[in-house]
Amino acid sequence: MSTSPLAIPILAGPGSIVTAMNYTTNAGYIDLLVILVMFGLIMWLNHLAFISSDYLVRFIGQNKIVVIEKIMGLIIAIIGTNMLIQGIKLAFFSGETLS
Repeated sequence: MSTSPLAIPILAGPGSIVTAMNYTTNAGYIDLLVILVMFGLIMWLNHLAFISSDYLVRFIGQNKIVVIEKIMGLIIAIIGTNMLIQGIKLAFFSGETLS
């Protein structure tokens, strides 16, 4: 089984870094503790998903995995298309409000 190159940026890419920066800009000590616990929980859940991936593939079946991969690819393509459209709107219609 191979690793999708799209998985790595989603786990530890610019989106994760920007999210962490946005949540910590005006956070107090309690907020920082909650953020660290949440990131730790997410890391632990990712670790469990990676560790149990062989079992999940055997449980779900190879054919269903192929279907899930195609659906996830479609979802990522939709997200990318939406980001492209929003970028074009911002580039050419920056003075107007976006709907």
